[in-house]
Amino acid sequence: MSPYNNLESGSSNGTATRRVSTAKRGSSPTKMNGTNKTGRKNNGVIASPLRKMIRRDNNRDLFSLSIIRIVLAILILIWFGVMVKLISNLSTSSSSNNNMSGERSAMIQKLSQKWKNLRFDKDGTIHTVRGVKNEGTDSSSKKNEEEPKPEPTASIFELSLLGNTSPSDFRLTTPNAPSCAEPIDAGSISFTLVSQLSQDRIWMLPYHCKRWGDNPMSVVIFTDEDAEVVKNKLVIEGCSKEQLTVQTVSKTRYDPNGTDYPVNVLRNLAFSKVKTTHLVYADIDFWPSESLHSILNIQSVKERMASDAKLATVIPVFQMNRRCKAYKDCRDDNIPFMPKQKDELITLIKKRQASTFDPTNEGGHGSTRYISWKDQSEGSYLDLPCIRSNRYEPYLALRYCSELPPFQEGFSGYGKNKMTWAMQLRRSGYQFSQLGEAFLVHYPHLDSQSRLEWNKKPKELQKVDSILVGDVLESKEGSNIDLLSYKRARVDSLFLDYKDWLRDNVTDSARVPMCENALNDDVRLWVHRDTADESQDSESKDNDDDENDVYEVNEELAKDKDAGNE
Repeated sequence: MSPYNNLESGSSNGTATRRVSTAKRGSSPTKMNGTNKTGRKNNGVIASPLRKMIRRDNNRDLFSLSIIRIVLAILILIWFGVMVKLISNLSTSSSSNNNMSGERSAMIQKLSQKWKNLRFDKDGTIHTVRGVKNEGTDSSSKKNEEEPKPEPTASIFELSLLGNTSPSDFRLTTPNAPSCAEPIDAGSISFTLVSQLSQDRIWMLPYHCKRWGDNPMSVVIFTDEDAEVVKNKLVIEGCSKEQLTVQTVSKTRYDPNGTDYPVNVLRNLAFSKVKTTHLVYADIDFWPSESLHSILNIQSVKERMASDAKLATVIPVFQMNRRCKAYKDCRDDNIPFMPKQKDELITLIKKRQASTFDPTNEGGHGSTRYISWKDQSEGSYLDLPCIRSNRYEPYLALRYCSELPPFQEGFSGYGKNKMTWAMQLRRSGYQFSQLGEAFLVHYPHLDSQSRLEWNKKPKELQKVDSILVGDVLESKEGSNIDLLSYKRARVDSLFLDYKDWLRDNVTDSARVPMCENALNDDVRLWVHRDTADESQDSESKDNDDDENDVYEVNEELAKDKDAGNE
């Protein structure tokens, strides 16, 4: 019998079986001779292990090939999926772009219509103003639909209450205010403190609220925050919810770079919410004395105001020196020393820690009779005999009525934005008279971006005194300067246009003349007319003696003994 038959048939021949098992374990089998069915000689049991080895090699190859096929199939599926996704995205993107374009058009149309319909509400503090957010506006719809993002820039004249469309639009009167011709009695007189401010000075408002007391205030804040949100924060800080009116104007929309603060538009907006007979205007960095409101309510003060619709009550302005040596806003050091009462202020002046505002700009407040104010009794009036400079820009209490000149909105950022108002008040017949014991004190903040923009000069003027600028500009050295690329020159040019307009459109009804030795402020302008300037005021050239007046005034204020009149 062939040994293969034993293996295939499962013979009980133990020797053969053991040989096969041993072969599977890799041992060396004994050779057996035989002949296969084809007649070829075979090697007996040795042929079976060889077949097994060949079969195993073939299995390995097949397994490797299968793995390769599976990997290729997966890669093909991934590629196919990516292509399908890409084609789908391209189709969706095209559809989305069309939808976004339609939505953007609808948004622009809606926003455009919104600007057209926006107006002032004369009743209460809940109102809507073009581009202005006001406390009390319904915020429920804001939760359901996203507000459109503000444009990078837009014309601030969108918000003009005066109907202005360009900087050179100058106006005579205040719209939507009661007539000054309507008689009032002293008992009906009340006051609103009015101000405007930027986002970085919101922290000052609670101090105004505390000093002014539970009395009306109207403020406009240049911020992207919602007016209601801002007001709620201020109420938490101590401001009156009933007495405080807040409006906000978007900084991102109108001055994203922070270099052209629309100060006069904001002032006019703040004026528009006054509901009292009179207002007190002060920029936010000028803090009122704690007794200001009570002084204004003295019977004799109100009687004087009731008798003269064009009384401009001057509130003298002082400044406190920075309490830290470094040029930084050291609030913790400054705030405790901000004077609240006159005696605190005089003490600081004696210690050379405060002074009149601003020693470096005599024209700005030099017409106020500070030495006389030191001995003025509370609530008494002292009429100013004359104005020493066109740059005079006092803070005032006035009757709020239609004949009150508005702030000219073309003057934005730093420079001439308030002095032009005082010029128009004087020419329109307002009587400037300072009030005893009342005062404002300036907080020593850092320079604003608008001030830094104003300070920029060409290298040819860096070290030139302001009164000599004209000489440099007329020289060969200054002939190539592009003046209008600088903020100061643009403001000066607008100022000359304003002076021409004032002369031609406002009858000179001045009750307070310019002083005989008034400063010739035009010599400081960067821009001049080709012809002689026919100013409405007869001004002399700079008087060297006047340049030291402000320092002499502070020396007199610091003395313990009583001082006479200036």
